[in-house]
Amino acid sequence: MRPLSRLERICVLALVLLAWAVRWTTLMEVPAGWRDDDLIELYTFSGRIAEEGPELYYPGASGQAPLYHTLRAPLVALSGINQASARVMSAGAGTLAVLLTWAVGRRLLGPLPALLAGTTVALSFWGLMYSRFAVRHIGTVPWMLLAIYWGWRALRDPAPTQRALVGMAAGIAVGTAGSLLTYYAGRLMPLFLVALYPLAAPRRRRWQSYFAGVAIGLLVTVPTFWTAAHIPGGDARVSEVAIPLLALKDGDVKPLLQTAWTTLGMAHAKGDPEWLYNTSERPVFGPLGAALFYVGLSLALLRWRRPEARMLLLWLAAGIGPALISLPPSSYGHTILALPAVYLLLAYPVAGIIDRTGGGKSGVAGRRGLAAAIALSVTITGIVALRDLPDYFVDWGEHSMDRFLYRADYRALAETMCADATVTDIAVGSMLFGTWDKVAVQTDCPRESLHIRWLDPSRALVFADGAATTLYLQDEGSRHPEIERVLADSQSVSAPHGMQGYNVEPVAPSARASRRDVDGLPVIDQPFGDALALIAVETVPPSDAAGRAIQIATWWRVEADLPLPPEELLPYPPAPGVYTGPRLKVFTHLWDGESLVAIDDGLWVDPHSVEPGDIILQYHRFDLPGAAENEGLTLEIGLYDPKTEVRWTTPAGDDHLVLPLAP
Repeated sequence: MRPLSRLERICVLALVLLAWAVRWTTLMEVPAGWRDDDLIELYTFSGRIAEEGPELYYPGASGQAPLYHTLRAPLVALSGINQASARVMSAGAGTLAVLLTWAVGRRLLGPLPALLAGTTVALSFWGLMYSRFAVRHIGTVPWMLLAIYWGWRALRDPAPTQRALVGMAAGIAVGTAGSLLTYYAGRLMPLFLVALYPLAAPRRRRWQSYFAGVAIGLLVTVPTFWTAAHIPGGDARVSEVAIPLLALKDGDVKPLLQTAWTTLGMAHAKGDPEWLYNTSERPVFGPLGAALFYVGLSLALLRWRRPEARMLLLWLAAGIGPALISLPPSSYGHTILALPAVYLLLAYPVAGIIDRTGGGKSGVAGRRGLAAAIALSVTITGIVALRDLPDYFVDWGEHSMDRFLYRADYRALAETMCADATVTDIAVGSMLFGTWDKVAVQTDCPRESLHIRWLDPSRALVFADGAATTLYLQDEGSRHPEIERVLADSQSVSAPHGMQGYNVEPVAPSARASRRDVDGLPVIDQPFGDALALIAVETVPPSDAAGRAIQIATWWRVEADLPLPPEELLPYPPAPGVYTGPRLKVFTHLWDGESLVAIDDGLWVDPHSVEPGDIILQYHRFDLPGAAENEGLTLEIGLYDPKTEVRWTTPAGDDHLVLPLAP
C-alpha cells in the first residue's frame, strides 16, 4: 500500500474535523433531553464505577459488559454527570469509527472510495444517531474496525516482518476484546474473524499471528463472561429480543420469516421502527441512495472471487444477522456492526470505476475514469448529506415523539427553574411516574433550594406546605376527571414547551367527608409512622360512566420526614433478585360487613419528594361486584412497604384505620 500523499493527509484531516463537527454541533440540543437508557447507564454504571470502582460484569439492564462504562467513568468523576460528560464518549467513538472506516476502506478499496465511505458514515443519519446519545452501541464499532484493520493487514500485507506480525496480532486482540466487552453485537466478532480467514487469506496463509490475536482477545474476556455465566438471569438481553427464534423452537416459522424479510429491506423499505433511534421505519437510504447501494452490493456479488468483495459480503451478512432473528426487525442497534460495511458497499461503484479505467494513472482513460469517480463520489456525498442531515437535526430532532421519549419538556422545565432562583416549591406531573423523570430534572437543574413534588396526575395532587402550588403537567397523558375539574378552575401560568402550568389552590374535604374512624376518634390524630396522617375520606359523586364503581378521595398531611429507606438508583430491568418497586403504598380495602368487597392500593405521589406540611390528595376506585350494596360500607385504610409487606402503625399501635363510607 502506497504511503499517504500530502493531499490525502489533508483530506483525512478534513474528514476527521467534519465527523467531529457534525457530532459535536448542538450536541446538547439534539437529542433534546435525557432518555431512560442515558440516565441508567450514566448513574448506575459509569457513576457507580466513578464512586466504587469497576466490576467485571453488570447484571442490571439485562446484563452489560463493562468497557464503555469504565472508559467514561473518569469523565463523570471529573465533571459530574451532565450532557457533555454523558455524550462526549459516544461522539468520540463515532468520530473514531469514521477515521477507522477510512483506514479499512483504503486497504480494501483504495484512497478515494475510502474517503467516500468515511464521509458518508460521518454524515449518515445512522452514524449520527448512535454518536450523539449516552448509550454504548457506537462504542463497539471502533473496536470492531480495529480488529478488521489489523486482521486484513496480517493476511494481506506483503512480507511483513516478525515484529510487524506481533503488532498486528496485538491489534486483532485489542479489537476483538474491545468488541466483546462493549455491546452484545460484538459477540459476533470472533466468529466473523474466523469465517473471514479462508475468504481473505492468500495462498501462503499466515494463520499464526491472525489466530493468535483472536485467541488472546477471547482470553482477555474470559473473566467477564465467566462472571456473566454465573449470575442466573444476569445476561437476559439475548432471550428478550430473540422472540422469532423462540417461536421457531415451538414450530412457528412465520415470525422469523417476517423479521428477516423486513430486515433485508432496511436499506430501501423499512428501517428501525423505534422512535428512540429513527424516524419510525425510515429506511437507511432514499430511492437514489438505495439504488447506488444495491449497485455496490451487486458489484461485490459479481466480484465475489476478489478477497475484498468476499469480505464485504461476509461483513454485511454478519452485521445484519442479529436483526434477522430478533425484535424489532431492522434495528439499527442490533445491526450496528454493519454500519461501516453498508457505506463501504455504497462506495464500491467508485472503486469499480477506478479499477475499470485505471483512474489516477496517466492517459486519457485514466483521467476520465478519475473524473467520473470523483463526480460519482460528490454525487453520493450530496445524496447522503442532503437527506440525512435535515432528517436528523430537524425532522427527527423536533418530532413530538422524539421530544417525549427524550424528555425535552423536562429539560425545558429544568432550564426554566434554574433561571429563576425565587422558585423554591413546585409540583410536577409524571406521565410515566418513574424515578428517571425526577433524575432527568435534577441532573439538568441541581439547585438545592428547588423542591419538586412528583405526582401521577391520573390519581393525585400535592399542595406544597398545604398552600397554593404551581403545578406543571405534560401535554400528553390522562388525568383523573376530578383533577381535570380542579385544573379547569385554576389559574394558568406560563410553562415550557410541551407542558401546561397551573396555580392550584388546595382542595378541602367537604362537610360530607369522614374525618373520624368507626370509634369516633379523629383520624388526623393517628398519624402512621408518626409521619403521615390521614385527614379525611370522601366519596366522589358518581357519574353515569362510573357504573358499579365507587370512587373516593383521601387527604393526607405530611407531619414529618417519612421514615423511608434511602432512595437507590437501580438499572432497569434490575439485576436478578433486586427489588425495584415502591417502598410505600396506601392500602384501601372496602368492606361490606364481614366481606371484603374490593381493593385499590397505591400511592401516586413520590414519597421521597414530599416535605413536612404538604397535603396529598389522591383518588381510589373500587369496582363493586353485583351483590354489593353502596350503603353500609366501611373503608380499611393504612400504609405498608410493598417490599417487606410491613405495615406502618399509629401511635396506638394499630396498623390500619376503619372509617364509615358515606354514600
